[in-house]
Order: sequence, then C-alpha cells, then structure tokens
Amino acid sequence: MSEEIVDILMAQILENPPYSWFPSSEQVVSEIISRADIQPRDWVLDVCAGDGRLGLAARELGARVEAIEIEPRFRQILFQQGLVLVGADVFQSEPKRLYDVVLSNPPFSFSPENRGVDLAIIQHAYRCFLASGGCLVSVVSASHKFAKCPKAEAFRAWMQQVEAELVDLPLEAFWGTVRPVTVESWLVVARK
Repeated sequence: MSEEIVDILMAQILENPPYSWFPSSEQVVSEIISRADIQPRDWVLDVCAGDGRLGLAARELGARVEAIEIEPRFRQILFQQGLVLVGADVFQSEPKRLYDVVLSNPPFSFSPENRGVDLAIIQHAYRCFLASGGCLVSVVSASHKFAKCPKAEAFRAWMQQVEAELVDLPLEAFWGTVRPVTVESWLVVARK
C-alpha cells in the first residue's frame, strides 16, 4: 500500500515540482554515500531530504536515518518509506541528537531572488547537526566559487576553516533523474 501512495505522490509532484527540487541521480547518490563512509548503526541525518534517496541509501548500509524536509508532499513520501522526520525547516529544526553523518542535496535557491541558500544550509547543518568526529557530504552550487556576495564569502571562509574537500561533479551528474538538469556543482566533504 505505501508503495502505491509513494507513486501517487511522486506523480503529483512531477506535475508541479517544487522550484528548486532536482533529485540526486544514482551516480550522485553513490558518490555521496562512498565519501560519507557510513557504518552500520551510525546516526545519519538527510537534510533537505526530498524523496529520500540519500537517506534510503544510508539505511541500506545499516544506518539509523532521520530526515529534515519542508515540502509536505515529500514529507509524506518520507513517512511512507519509513524515514523518521525530525524537522521541516532546516533553520528551525532542533533534532534531539547530533549525527555521525549529515547528507544533503539542498536547493540552490528557493526562488530566483534567493540564490545561494545551499551555502547557508550546509554551514548550518555542519554547525548544528554534526557530531564531533562526524562527516558532512553535500552537493553545493557554483555560487560558492564565483559569487561575490556575503553568503559566498562566508562559505569560502568556512570551507577553509574546517578544511573541507571539494569534489567536482560532471555537468551531466543530474541527467539520470526524473528532472534532468545540466548544472555546475560539486560535493563538499567536511569532517568535524
């Protein structure tokens, strides 16, 4: 029954997808999961979980997965897939624990006027959700390299401070999805 519900909800989402939702391809999920070094019984938080691809991949490795997602239809999908929701708005969520691993493919913007929100989400997730000794792996937009705004400058300083690693993703990294897009993006890997 829950698989049917997920299919119905996904069909509704695809009719009118959220502005900033571009799901991770299998290639991107695989790259994120391999960089995260998830161990069985790790606590994993999927931030901006969307349809749960990252969280489900972590759960397959034996991790205990919780999720944060603001879009109501995606929240219902996550619930139907058995993922525990610990918040909606990333900036307002207060999970009850810190996590061994934080995974994310955050929106690059919520609207054309709000670019670079991914930079703020990644830094917030690192500061507020990641345990000491933990690892954050997230998709990040090109704005971190080229933008001359305060968000991008703060992100570059943060990356240097935490000695984050950047991993190039190919332009076609998001082609194999239900919403294919060509986008310049990277993975940021940050350990605490």
